[in-house]
Amino acid sequence: MKPSERFAKRVWRKPPKSKAKTLKVSNKTGTAKCAVCKEIIPSSKQRLVRRNYSPAKSSIRTNKPYGGYICSKCLRQKAIDETIALQ
Repeated sequence: MKPSERFAKRVWRKPPKSKAKTLKVSNKTGTAKCAVCKEIIPSSKQRLVRRNYSPAKSSIRTNKPYGGYICSKCLRQKAIDETIALQ
């Protein structure tokens, strides 16, 4: 048995009309991806599923507009498009 399986978080779930059973949940969530181009955002950290080990939100996301949601390339292109639309 792998250590990742052995130390995986277990959660009790009870589906309708059947007995409750345990499900193994992975310890890490997926990496952050850009909402526009779907590329991985390199500056954002992964958040752990177990809340007592997860870092603060300020250290996960970068401190700029749309930080952790849109990558810098798409943000730059959006700013250019908006300034052109104003003229």
